[in-house]
Amino acid sequence: MPLAISLIAPSSFTPEDVIERGVEGLESLGVMVHRPVPLQQRTRYLAGDRAWRLAQLHAAHEDPDTQAVWAVRGGFGCAQLANDIDWALLARCPKPLIGYSDLTALLHQYRLRGLPAIHGPVIKAAGQLLDGPPEERAIVRTQFEETLALILGPAPLDYPLAPWGDTPARQEGPLVGGNLVTLASLAGTPLAFRAPPGALVILEDVGESYYRLERALWQLVQAGALDEAGAVCLGTFEGCRAFDTTPLEAIIAETLAPLGLPLYHGLPVGHGLHNRPWRYGATGVIEGSCLRVLGE
Repeated sequence: MPLAISLIAPSSFTPEDVIERGVEGLESLGVMVHRPVPLQQRTRYLAGDRAWRLAQLHAAHEDPDTQAVWAVRGGFGCAQLANDIDWALLARCPKPLIGYSDLTALLHQYRLRGLPAIHGPVIKAAGQLLDGPPEERAIVRTQFEETLALILGPAPLDYPLAPWGDTPARQEGPLVGGNLVTLASLAGTPLAFRAPPGALVILEDVGESYYRLERALWQLVQAGALDEAGAVCLGTFEGCRAFDTTPLEAIIAETLAPLGLPLYHGLPVGHGLHNRPWRYGATGVIEGSCLRVLGE
């Protein structure tokens, strides 16, 4: 029986042709896509008002014929939903939530409640399975195939990364994090992010100036969000704008210095072509230039 997923639009509005192309891309991998009709009821820049998007999330979990809940895109709006989610309903119908960027706000809330979540490509990106240079389509295909495998169950995966400065020979801890600016925006709210003890905190972003990234990280540091973290691992920062020749890694290392956290970079996770999936909250082990996510 083919894998089936429930498509949701919990954040920003997406043009219909982009959704269609993404669905076609996912179906090319043999996946059945269940989606409400209509998927969106546009409200300003959002896919629908809060009640619409919340009802869609609940219905996706209650669908007895799907194995995962997959977001069409990020953007803005997920944090608006979290306080009104029927978590008891989701616990009765547990399925992994898949997405990244704005989905960061919900992925972390799923983890806190023991629900499965996957930080991975959104459905919009599946259109790249059908368009573009063959070598890029191959990269995207691998990422979606890895995501499909994670829906079926935990599996060990290796990811390249590199130390920035002095780091321990080995680090182990739960994988959390996501979009840096989204995490910073939650500070001071009931959804505020706080890394669990020993966590390997993955951070990525897109289209932000370096000063805005520094400000967001400073906010997390000052809020105590990283006080118990074990390390910070940087994914891609696609289209982020430098002020001078100072590398972003140096800025982040300076901001993290009061905490003494080891820093790594080069993780293929983020808004660019390379966005490999990882199970939110899974145990990760860093040794040398490799992050291994354990398959327990």
